[in-house]
Amino acid sequence: MIAEAARSLFLVFAIAVLAAPGAWARTASFQGAWLEEGQVCANVFVVAGKALGFKRPANAFAAAFIIRGQQLSTPLATCRIGRISPQGERQVMHLSCTTTIATDTARAVFAPAQDGGLYRYSTAEGGTATRYRRCTADALKTH
Repeated sequence: MIAEAARSLFLVFAIAVLAAPGAWARTASFQGAWLEEGQVCANVFVVAGKALGFKRPANAFAAAFIIRGQQLSTPLATCRIGRISPQGERQVMHLSCTTTIATDTARAVFAPAQDGGLYRYSTAEGGTATRYRRCTADALKTH
């Protein structure tokens, strides 16, 4: 019985490890700091080591997020990117998010824009799109 449970646990772990590279490949173009178009990068982000982080105190209402590896962060939440489901041009990220108050699941629907930007949709099937642009350390220097 214990050996069977150990094999099952190993199988689940192996599937998770093997699934991660595929998820990584689908999020590679989404890596970086993103801000809703029309906003100023320097108002939301700061250089933190070799990457960008959120200014503190965080602006809870900033339409911004950072994707780094298998993690998506907003000014007030940190999410682990689990499964990613492609739906046409859109990628549906299934997230497990933690705030200072609770942990819950969420979904984020993204599609790349032709010019390197990103669209975030309210649903996978249609819905309203919000356009985001990637912020860089160089963009912070210009303001």
